[in-house]
Amino acid sequence: MDIEALHEELRKAYPLASEFRGGYSERFDSAESFTQALGTAISQLEHGDLGVLRKVSLWFLPTSDWDDLVGLDGLELGQRVSDMLLSYGA
Repeated sequence: MDIEALHEELRKAYPLASEFRGGYSERFDSAESFTQALGTAISQLEHGDLGVLRKVSLWFLPTSDWDDLVGLDGLELGQRVSDMLLSYGA
């Protein structure tokens, strides 16, 4: 997996997620808390912490947190991220 390509996709996901308010998912009580966690995970990845990939991969699985909180607006982006993470084995 190309970590830089994953960073690029996650950097696209962050501003999209930040457009949403409220909602809930299995792991997050709101879109805002998801966006905050995503920002933290992006920062960790940028600093070389690949251990965060497993957690992020759960967020982007089909019908998981990303889909619950962002919905159809982020369907294709979420699928790309999920595919990248699954190909990495996260």
